[in-house]
Amino acid sequence: MACTFVTYRQRSAWRDVGQVLGLPPLLLGPSTPILAEASQTDEAETLLSLARDLCRQLEGFPRHLGLHNGGMIVTGSPIIERVPTEPAAMPERFVVQWDKEALETVELVKIDLLGLRMLSALAEAEAIITELTGQAPELDRLRFDDPAVYAMIASADTIGVFQVESRAQVQILPRLKPGCFNDLMVTISLIRPGPIQGNMVQPYMRRRLGLEPVTYLHPRLEVALAETLGVILFQEQVLKVAHDLAGFTPGQGEQLRRALGIKQADIKIQRFRETFLNGAQANGVSLAVAESVFEQLRAFGGYAFAKSHAAAFVVLVYQSAWLKRYYPVHFLCALLNNQPLGFWNPAVLVGDAHRRGIKVLPVDIDRSRNRCTVEQGAIRLGFNYIAGLGEGGITRLEEVRQARSFTGLADFCRRTQLPRRMVENLILVGAMDGWGIPRRKLLWELGQLRYQEEELDLVFPQENIPLPSLSREETMLAEVEILGLSTGEHVLAHYRDWLSQQGILSIQELANCLAGGRVRAAGLLVVHQSPPTAKGFHFLTLEDETGLLDVIVRPQIYVRHRRLLHTSHLLLVEGTVQRESGVINLLALRVAAFAGPHSSPTKSS
Repeated sequence: MACTFVTYRQRSAWRDVGQVLGLPPLLLGPSTPILAEASQTDEAETLLSLARDLCRQLEGFPRHLGLHNGGMIVTGSPIIERVPTEPAAMPERFVVQWDKEALETVELVKIDLLGLRMLSALAEAEAIITELTGQAPELDRLRFDDPAVYAMIASADTIGVFQVESRAQVQILPRLKPGCFNDLMVTISLIRPGPIQGNMVQPYMRRRLGLEPVTYLHPRLEVALAETLGVILFQEQVLKVAHDLAGFTPGQGEQLRRALGIKQADIKIQRFRETFLNGAQANGVSLAVAESVFEQLRAFGGYAFAKSHAAAFVVLVYQSAWLKRYYPVHFLCALLNNQPLGFWNPAVLVGDAHRRGIKVLPVDIDRSRNRCTVEQGAIRLGFNYIAGLGEGGITRLEEVRQARSFTGLADFCRRTQLPRRMVENLILVGAMDGWGIPRRKLLWELGQLRYQEEELDLVFPQENIPLPSLSREETMLAEVEILGLSTGEHVLAHYRDWLSQQGILSIQELANCLAGGRVRAAGLLVVHQSPPTAKGFHFLTLEDETGLLDVIVRPQIYVRHRRLLHTSHLLLVEGTVQRESGVINLLALRVAAFAGPHSSPTKSS
């Protein structure tokens, strides 16, 4: 594998320099009281000044060697005869002590091999469908022309679909309304650092919607940028723009593209800039236009997305969307078995399934397998979702039940010899509900057992004590703690009647609200984002039993509710409805924690 050089940044340089100079750990923070006090003495100030100067000198220098994400080096002769290597952290894996730029200099071949869990999910979905229906779906033969699939994507019904399920994608899908393969390539290429940093997203959106004309900074750019309405979206367009505008040869264009993608390559990029500006002016392009185009290339090029990559990704977008449209149960089962995967966690995937009428059944000691399975049109959670059970515990459980079903808790404990804590977890998530005994009573019975995991002779004193059943809230909380999700009702469903009485709308009801209207909604906080390009805005996604809602939090609102937004899982939000092309957002005005009927929807905590 190729290496990467992890370079010093301000924080890492300060930490290492401080340790070498013998600064106390508390002094390594830039704004501690001890630092302010110590800086008042001449000796401390001299030491700190030295530390700062050394940090400035170190910044940008290599700190240690890392492993490239997927860069595999291929040579004809043994690699140790060509380049220096060292053992990597993983057994039987070695890393070349040169990075990709150095390898390119000596013309060694580096192939990027990146793993995608979605490939495993698609393969497993195919296998499940084939096993249960006898018919293989043959995803590789899809023609990418099904209107129903595109309609589903355009409506942003894309939870679980590769690359188009994120909050940002859901915002643009109903506006772009992709209807063909090329549209999907544009869709997945827009929401990336290159177009965002190059300020290309909104111009493309406005042009696509007919809100502004398609224009070009110079007529020479039309050939390269016509397919993307005058904005740069693909890596290949960098080469074409450099050729058409500034007369770059293909080789020069490729060198420019590489330079734009190298960190701290300012000197090399400056050389290309002069060549670009001179070539553009020789072709009759004004200096102002040439400078503007080059700055766009510079902002975009460091995070360029190749059109060929986009095309390959769209194949997976379409295949996953096709499965969600025609085999939603089988597809979801495969997604749950290949976590972590995609933008949403399993709890949101299960919530989406419930809203689509798909049943997700709890773990069952007699019916569940190692992984999730499809059972009579529903999904049965697998033992892999029981926290702490592990492969050893699962294997033991599956082996002993092959002889016969479990007749009760004592029989289960004697035969599996699982640790008490694992048995408790199985009880709490409903894995033993098939016996018809309430979960609290089973826990009591487990406590009565003189339980030693590795001993077979157990004593079971009998005490007939009436115990209340676990409440819906207790059951849900136990499942979420152990499984990471609940197969029962959404937590907000328990409070829907009370919420309605308070005038607090469900997310589904917001679809009927007019833009500009002031409303209140409640939900489980499932996403909290603050991209560097958002200028202090924060974006939340709330979930209730009816759907998902995106909430926009302005900087001043975030400052007021910062702690709440980072500590509360259930929120009440009062805000203004925003509507555009079928996309509904809530612009937050007030935020409060929600703890049931006794919480205040307008009082921040």
